[in-house]
Amino acid sequence: MNNKIQNKLNGKHQQLPPLNEFIATVFKRSKLSPCVCLVSLIYLQRLKTSLPTHARGDIDTPYRLFLAAVLTASKFLSETGTGLTSQAIVAMTNHVYTPNDVNLMERSFLGLIKYNLFVNMEAIRDYLAIHGKTLEMDLIEETLDQ
Repeated sequence: MNNKIQNKLNGKHQQLPPLNEFIATVFKRSKLSPCVCLVSLIYLQRLKTSLPTHARGDIDTPYRLFLAAVLTASKFLSETGTGLTSQAIVAMTNHVYTPNDVNLMERSFLGLIKYNLFVNMEAIRDYLAIHGKTLEMDLIEETLDQ
């Protein structure tokens, strides 16, 4: 990687808080529903299982993947077009990333998960069976009488 690109990445990284703080800040500022949060995590799990074990990224790759997963889940689950936008992500991250950066993150992420966006109840159950205690989430299923 050339020095100019590396310096740009290092500069961005210096602006980024620790990943756990970054995630908490984005969720707080975005006021996303628990459903969007859960689907984002399922998307990230799908990505993790599809990547080769030797896959590596830049220093801010976890931040980018998280933002792309949240943006994708928000848009996919939005029925009224009220999902997150690239501009909203830029503002929530204090302009560390540009709208073009966010758009590229989203397109790349969609390609990496092969546009596999649908999440059924079985996928939710499986994810919560493994991570539900950590997330302090339970699945409550209601059956409606017809």
